[in-house]
Amino acid sequence: MFRFFSILAALLMTLTAFANVNVNTANQSALTALPGIGPAKAAAIVQHRTQHGPFKTLADLDAVSGIGPATLANITPLVVFSEGGLPPSKVQAPAPASDATAEGNGAININAATAATLQTLAGIGPSKAAAIIAERTANGPFASCNDLQRVRGVGAATVAGIATSCTTK
Repeated sequence: MFRFFSILAALLMTLTAFANVNVNTANQSALTALPGIGPAKAAAIVQHRTQHGPFKTLADLDAVSGIGPATLANITPLVVFSEGGLPPSKVQAPAPASDATAEGNGAININAATAATLQTLAGIGPSKAAAIIAERTANGPFASCNDLQRVRGVGAATVAGIATSCTTK
């Protein structure tokens, strides 16, 4: 009988781990079910949400202390931002500012974008946007979106996640 309940408990925990978690309503316990989110990061998410209001995009989550590109990549398919919402990859991103938008495709020109515009890219929060602008100012324009990897904290996963919404022209 004990074995049956152990298996049942393990099955329920597994199913819970794969369910979408609404980051705007989840408590710390529910957030720790996400991969790479321990008690400290869960507490930071709840605190940020309390201080700044609900999360709207992955960029908002990126602004939470301790959440970086690797964590965002791990949790992206498992989080939603509204009741009955879709995972972030299915959420329509806000329209970028026209001053940094490439003609025709709506991609953001990382060589001309403001910090606010850069933050509309998945995985780019306030600190990474500032780092991108600092790198661009110090070392010149990016030749390609892959060059974003020269910015500390921006890796291959982040670049891959913004490939369709990034341009240098």
